[in-house]
Amino acid sequence: MLGLIGVPGALAKSPSNGLISETSSTSTYTVVKNDSLGGIARKTNINLAGLLQVNNFVLSSVILPGQIINLPTSSASITSSATSTYTVVKNDSLSGIAKKAQVTLSSFLKINGFSKSSVIMPGQVVQIPVGQLFTPPAPASVSPTADTRIETIIDFAMAQIGKPYVFGTAGPLTYDCSGLVRASFATVKVNLPHQSLLQSTYGTAVDWKTTPIQKGDLVFSFSSRTPLQIGHVGIAISSTQWIVAPYTGTTVSISRLPSTDKIQAVRRIF
Repeated sequence: MLGLIGVPGALAKSPSNGLISETSSTSTYTVVKNDSLGGIARKTNINLAGLLQVNNFVLSSVILPGQIINLPTSSASITSSATSTYTVVKNDSLSGIAKKAQVTLSSFLKINGFSKSSVIMPGQVVQIPVGQLFTPPAPASVSPTADTRIETIIDFAMAQIGKPYVFGTAGPLTYDCSGLVRASFATVKVNLPHQSLLQSTYGTAVDWKTTPIQKGDLVFSFSSRTPLQIGHVGIAISSTQWIVAPYTGTTVSISRLPSTDKIQAVRRIF
């Protein structure tokens, strides 16, 4: 969460995770391991197109850990203010709010012109003494949902668009088909082998002739290199398209799924 002003029961302050910095006119983000352009846009709650535009990027641009990129200030959700505020929720009390913020009750009363008998109501916005806000404890970690993990996988794969196909590679600059799949799923800590035939044994089988292919499914077919066994794989991004590293001389790209008679297997990992 990057901005908390106006959220009931939340103490409003600027983030301090060490990755996002802001001045009065610009905001920047420092790339960390496994970041993708789509993932950064989602993490910072900004529009992906705006992120690409302010950095003169395209979707296939390469970003590296430690690289500092610009965030579009018009859509960033980073809040900087000379004052801190708190929105009262049900059952709040003056002393309880002061305790939450780890400020003295007297300083809290003074900045708001309150007395100990002042009445506060849910939805009321009160001031917190500047510079005395504590950093709330991090919420308990929650396991990401299947949809969240699929979005992370697709975001990573999309960020590789335009990178050349090279047999036997799994990034970061070149990929073969199973290498792209392996690297993409590694972003959500799923360890797949670097071979399409072996990958076709993971997850749950999908009857693609009667059940629609879903985003995140692995789609397998024969290849010219292995005409009688599974030798090619891509990641479905919809029921009609996939992202794939096709073959030597091409690049990672989005195209239509093979016809149903050419598909040899579909596996659903999540």
